[in-house]
Amino acid sequence: MIGNTGKDLLFDRMDNVQADKKKIIKKFGLIYENDAWYSHKDNSHKHLIVKESFYQRTDIIGLLFRINKLCIAKVNYFRANIGNYEPLKYHYKDGFISVPLWDADFFKHKASGLILDFNFLRAITVYEDFVALYTELEAYEKNYV
Repeated sequence: MIGNTGKDLLFDRMDNVQADKKKIIKKFGLIYENDAWYSHKDNSHKHLIVKESFYQRTDIIGLLFRINKLCIAKVNYFRANIGNYEPLKYHYKDGFISVPLWDADFFKHKASGLILDFNFLRAITVYEDFVALYTELEAYEKNYV
């Protein structure tokens, strides 16, 4: 048979996810020890980021949001709505640039043009405040083509 079967495509996607997870590990300088991934920066203590079992079963958003200490409500919302956002990072000369999801530090809401920083999202600690934010963003989507 010529071409990829559905099973082959699934494995290709899984390989891409694993490759992107490795890129996240490298980006954040995580260290593997005792069946877990840790952050250990200069002049700070080592702290647990994720257990290996979580690392293996989660997706890119789950891993990225765990590292950035974002709650499960935000993980679930962005998993379901990631197509409405463009992953970005900030370059000192070029400003905001589009990047692959694994390298994102910001999300640009496509319909509104608003840019959400992971630090801003982490600062939202009241669930109703997060609901108000995404409700406001979704209102833009009704008129977006």
